[in-house]
Formats: sequence, C-alpha cells, structure tokens
Amino acid sequence: MSSASPSPETSGAGYIEVVGARTHNLRNVSVKVPRDRVVVFTGVSGSGKTSLAIDTIHAEAQLRYLEGLSPFVRQYINQRSRPKADRITGIGATLAVDQRRTNHNPRSTVATITGIDGHLGLLYSRLPALAPADSTGPGGTTGVGRTLSTAHFDQYSPEGGCEECHGVGGTWRAAKDLIITHPRLPLFRGASPWFAKWRSGEHRFVPALAEKRGVDLEQPWQDLPQAFRDAVLYGTGDEVIEATYEFQARKKTGKWTYSDKGPMRGALAEVERVAGAASSQSAKQRYMAYMRKQPCATCDGTGFGEAARTVSLGGVSYQRLVTFEVDTVRNWTGDVLAGLSGMQREVGEPLLEALGARLTLLQRLGVGHVQLFRSAASLSGGELQRTRLAAQLSTDLTGMTFVLDEPGTGLHPADKAHLLDIAHELRGSGNTVLLVDHDPELIARADWIIDMGPGAGRLGGHLLASGPPAEISRCEESTTGRYLARRGRRVDRIPRPVDDRTPSLVLRAVEVHNVTADEIRFPLGRLTCLTGVSGSGKSSVLRDVLGVGVAACLDGGTADTVGQVDGVEHLSWLAVVDQDPIGRTPRSNPATYTKAFDIIRRLFASADQARALGLDASAFSFNAPGGRCEACTGYGRRLVDMHFLPDVWVICDACEGRRFTPEVLTVTYRGLTIDAVLGLTVAEAVEHFQEPRQLATTLRALDKVGLGYLQLGQSATDLSGGEAQRLKLANAIQRGTRGHSSGLILMDEPVSGLHPADIQQMVDAFELLLEAGHTVIVAEHDLHVAAASDWVVDLGPGAGAAGGRVMAEGPPREVARTNGVTAAYLRRVEAGEPLLGTQVVPGTPVPGTPGAPPQGESGPAARG
Repeated sequence: MSSASPSPETSGAGYIEVVGARTHNLRNVSVKVPRDRVVVFTGVSGSGKTSLAIDTIHAEAQLRYLEGLSPFVRQYINQRSRPKADRITGIGATLAVDQRRTNHNPRSTVATITGIDGHLGLLYSRLPALAPADSTGPGGTTGVGRTLSTAHFDQYSPEGGCEECHGVGGTWRAAKDLIITHPRLPLFRGASPWFAKWRSGEHRFVPALAEKRGVDLEQPWQDLPQAFRDAVLYGTGDEVIEATYEFQARKKTGKWTYSDKGPMRGALAEVERVAGAASSQSAKQRYMAYMRKQPCATCDGTGFGEAARTVSLGGVSYQRLVTFEVDTVRNWTGDVLAGLSGMQREVGEPLLEALGARLTLLQRLGVGHVQLFRSAASLSGGELQRTRLAAQLSTDLTGMTFVLDEPGTGLHPADKAHLLDIAHELRGSGNTVLLVDHDPELIARADWIIDMGPGAGRLGGHLLASGPPAEISRCEESTTGRYLARRGRRVDRIPRPVDDRTPSLVLRAVEVHNVTADEIRFPLGRLTCLTGVSGSGKSSVLRDVLGVGVAACLDGGTADTVGQVDGVEHLSWLAVVDQDPIGRTPRSNPATYTKAFDIIRRLFASADQARALGLDASAFSFNAPGGRCEACTGYGRRLVDMHFLPDVWVICDACEGRRFTPEVLTVTYRGLTIDAVLGLTVAEAVEHFQEPRQLATTLRALDKVGLGYLQLGQSATDLSGGEAQRLKLANAIQRGTRGHSSGLILMDEPVSGLHPADIQQMVDAFELLLEAGHTVIVAEHDLHVAAASDWVVDLGPGAGAAGGRVMAEGPPREVARTNGVTAAYLRRVEAGEPLLGTQVVPGTPVPGTPGAPPQGESGPAARG
C-alpha cells in the first residue's frame, strides 16, 4: 500500500518543515514532513517522536492560533513557552488526540464526549411533536403534551432533571458494609477502614463506650455484643459518653489532654455529616468510599425527568436508549429512519444520518461495545482515547493536520485494520495525518516514516531516517527498520512449563459485567496473558474478579464477582499495576512518587553548605514554603486563566522554571544543585547515586522497567498511561524483591505504547518477579507477548454482550489450535506472518490438521 503512494518529491505535495528543533531531548532536528499523507513518527520509547510531533509541531500550531485571537492572550506567551526550534513552516490548523486523561468531570460520558447527546436531544425534542396524531410508529407522541427542547433531555439541566432528585439519581447514604469491611478482625485493627485512621471526633468516644460497657476491643468485631455494635454504628441516642484522651503536640514538646462528653451519633450518621460538610470535591471524595447511592424511586436512579422517561422514538425512551451499547443504538437509528414520514423525514433524516456516522465511527474504532452513558472515568485509556478521536474525526473539515498519539493502544489486531482505513480516508479527504506509533503492522502501511533515536532520553533525539516504509526497512541504523524487515524476534523468552502438579489459582462461579464463567484457572508462579478482542471482558476479569476477589480473600472476606477462590493460600499480597495517572499536577513526578526525592532531600540537607545556611530537608521541597519559589509556589510554571479558552501553563519568570529560591540553589551535592538533580534522567541518576542503597535500588528498578529516559522531575501530567504503569511496576518489583512471601501482580495492557525493542525489556522485568516466586497476570492485545507467555486465557467471541466467555485456556500453542479470533492470530505469530492483512476468519484450519494447507505454504488466513 505504502509503496504505491506517490512520494512527496514526485507529487508536488507541500511540507511541514521543522528546522533546528530542540524541544525536550531533540538535538537540533531538521526534517520535512510531507503534507496530505499518513506520516508515522516512531522510535524507541523516549526517543523524541512525541516531542517532535506533538510538543513541537502541534504546540507551535496551537500557539499561533491563540496569538491570532487577541492581545490579551499574547501577553502570556513568551519565548520560554514556545517549542524550541529555529524555524517551523508549512503548519496550518491541527487537531491532536493524545493519551492524557484531561477530563475529570464526573458528568462526562461517551455521549457527551462525542456530541451524540446533542443529536439525540434534537431528535427526541423535535420528531415526536411532528408525528401525525394517529401515529404509532417511531415518531409516537407518548408523553408529549408541551413544547420540548434539548434541555428536557439533559439530566443536569433544570428542565431535564428528575423532579425528585434533581438529576442526581439518588441519595448518597453511609453503608454499614463499607464501614465494617472485615468483621473477623478487631475494630481498630483491620475491621474498618473508617476507624483505621482518625477521621472525625466520633472516634474518641468508642474506647470510652467500650470501657463503660466492659467490651474488649481486641476481640473480632463480629464477636462483640450486638448492642455495642449497634451503638458504634447507629449512635447511643440520649446516652451521654465521657471521653478523655491525649495527643502529641505538633512540636513534640509535650502532650495535650482533652475531655469531652455527649451522645454518640454513630459511624453511619458521622460519615454523612462530614461528607456533607466537606469544603471541596477532593475532600468529599475521601468519604464517598464509605457511602453508596440509594436510587431515586421516581427516576429509577437515572436522574432523568419526565420527558426523558416518557417520550419515545422507535419504541424506546431517551432514558432507556442511553443505557444501550453503541452497536445497538446504531441499529436503532436505522429502524427510526425507516419509520419516518412527511415532516418527520425532512427534519429527522439529516440528524439521523449525522448521528449514524458518529456511531459507525465509534464501531470502526473498536468501541462499539460501550454504552452511551458510560462515564469517561470508567473507560480504559485506549477506549477513552478512541472515543475522543471519534469526536475529532467527525468533522467535515479539510486541509487539517490530525495528530494522533498511539491510536492503536488497546486494540486487538482484529480491530486495527479499521484504524488504518480511517487514517487513509482522512488523507483522501485532503487532510494530513500524523501518527505517533510503535506497531510495525501499522507503520508498514503508512505513506511516510520519521524514525527517531537511536536510544531514549539523552541517548535519543536524533533523526535516524525519513522516507517510505520500504526505504526505512533497509536502513541498518533504524531499530524500527529491522522490525519492518522482520529481521528479529519480537519477544525472546523461555516459557515455564505448566502441568497437573503446578499449583493454581482457580476462580469459580465468576459473574461480573459481561463475563460469566464456571471456572477460570491461573497457574501460580507463571506469566498468564488474558486475551480477546476489545471489550471481551479482559479488564473485568483482571480488575473486578482477580483484583477484587483475591483481595477480599486475602483479607478474610468474599466478593460478589466470584463465588469461590481456590489456591489463595499460596499468596500473601496483591498489587494492581494500572495506567491511572500518578498525579494530576506538575508537583507530582517520578522522584516524589517513588519516595526517592525524600532521600535526595535528606542528602542535600546533610551538605555543609546547607548546614551553614540552616536549611533542613524541607527547604529542598518544592511542595512546602521555606525553600521553594513563592511566585509559582514551587511549580516552576504558572497556570494562566484564559477565560473563554483552556487554561495554559507558562514558565515562571521569577525562578525561570527552577522551582527554588536562589539561596537553596547555591547548595550542591556531589556537584549538582537540587534542580539539576531533578533534571537528571533515571539512567543518569543510577550512575550518579550509587549510595545510599535504598535510593540506588529504587533508581535501578525504574531503569529495569524501561524508564531510564525519564527525568526524575518530569511532571506527572506529561507522562503517558504506560509510563505511569511502569512506575507502579517498579514499585512492585521493589516490594517483590524485599521479602520472600509470594505475591500476585496484575497489569492491564503493560506493553501498550511500547516500541517492540522496549517490549523485551518489559518482559524481562516480568521475569524478575517470576524468579522471586511471584505470579504475573496481564491483560494484553500484543499477541507476541501472549505467544511468549506460559498460559493464555482467551475471552470472546466478541465484545460487550457478545463476549465474556472463556473461549480457551492453556499454553499458547494449545490455544492457537482452537477456533477463536485470537487463536487465528496466534497461528500467524507462530508462522512468522504479519498480523494485519487479509481478514482472519475464525475457524481457519491449523497447519498440520485435516483440510489445512501443507506446512510451509500459506492459507487464506495466514496470507498478509
């Protein structure tokens, strides 16, 4: 495909020209990016591809757009805020979809992100009123007795919210089972997360009540007298309790004694009181863990008002329709369109066609299995990115430059062909598509490749090659080229055998979301890979069955998601290594997350210069007053309110982004200032800090999971989901190597966003945990990793309601001989064939079985 595309030199196409780019780790990169082409920026993780495509080209385009709006905006844009480059020409308007979760609004759903809610609101507010009086078809007028607007179908508007709960959907009430989670343990020693810390003044009365009633708080909660337990949870009524307690003074110079008396409210009432009194949303969230929503009886917990509950189209109310999956709603639009007539068709046809186009795009991007009302926070990183991508690609604009950061993340090979088709359709409409991606299967079908490297961080930032895929595959200096030419194995690992003597974790009577299974087996001390198409239930098994179920068993309890867990006695701890951000502000970074910065601050405080200036460890913290720059309060950047535009971060003029006061910056440790240490990459820090041992161990763990290119002080807001996950994996490795007890490590798509050369390093990190006797279970779409694992559990056959069943389980070679979609692709991996090409047909005969082509020949399912 790519070789047939005309080259920019012969077609006369224009270029985006970048000269002398120095953003982040770029080393004076100069390159011509062909316009009106599908161009892939690639290279090993940390090589500079994102810095070039997004942080240079897209960032410059965005700033030029903002500068054209008003002088008010221009006053906040200085040279330090711009991408560092000598010259950038040929750029126009850009739309970018990256991997960062920028929307934390709990009201954000699939429907609101894509604009589908607006289309549905127009349909439901217009079509019923235009239906003939005797109509019983899709334009039925049930519940229509007044003029409706789109606001009547927005649960958060005064017109559209439930008249009883005002759109909330119910009332949040404290739940006894969330306050007392482990009744077999003593109250203050594990029975209750609420009483595990001092969360309110109510705590002081419990020991006094126990003493008054002669109750031993060291006994398990379930063995305590019922009357005492009721008093702790529901209060003492009019009974007054007197309590005296001591607490340490802040300066640790003495103790304070405090006495109080009064009735106990009880934990349930106290939770609701402090949650209601919380002054911020983040404070309120601390108490929501002990509360559960009681659904509103009027709206059945949906929050929708009368119009959304009663007005119907195609026999379906708005309230019910938004609970459907994208695939089902797409079919609904066809049914409604077929039943329209007269004025309804004139109004409804263009709306339904536009709505259908958005729904179809979601289907093609592999999110047809999600429900319209599904919250953004509940989507996986890949699902959220592709949902945002659908919103951007729904535009009819031409001449745009679309910048897409790893759009194939979280996609099964069966779903990736659609992504390529969409990219080429955008190109065909007169747009330029810039992809940041690592997948050789996607890269090989681009028109042009820009390969960065050769290494990561300060070892990268150079342009290795620029040209069509065929040329890059012949470039000896290009790591990507070697994979394009298939001159090396993707994953090199010796599998560990699994037989009847291998102890296993066995889950029985599994039921959660779309997953139903009588039994699922996971060999202990092995690497297991959960596979299946997007939406087949992998994450549900990983998080809600294994994560919740095993955690409950380890704590002596049970979980609703699994009826029985056998083999948990072989485990003593559990770690869920997900891709959620490690922090949401520039204050959080790899050094603070891993606690390495605590050790570094103490090292600086021990320096003679620091002692002479009277600086302790807190002075070297940018999160506390004393040594930080107060102009930016230690951020190094300032957040500027742009009023009608998104807020932007700009470099602090006072400290020039260094975060600290001049006095603190005079102190050095082994020749470096504190801000210079934060500027070190992990790999450089490994060389610089050989001691103390705890710091050196932490840094080496980060390096082993492939994060050697990250700066210690790199903002958490700049990290991808995969980088955040690898930080958490480094913590798990440290924990796993400290003790001898066996643990279970769960990871969701751990190699997504990794170059094939980096995937090997991640698999090697798994081996460190396996060698220490732990069990690693991953949910993964990379079938090269699946083929190199010890055990595969394949879910399917489809997504959503069509998935959730165990199609096969066993060693990869055995699963490859079954008839599932994943099995067909595993056969391609074994045969060394490309994964993308002719569509794989489930049930294609396995080589060596009756009806299959002879060994060494290509059948229809194996031909690229």
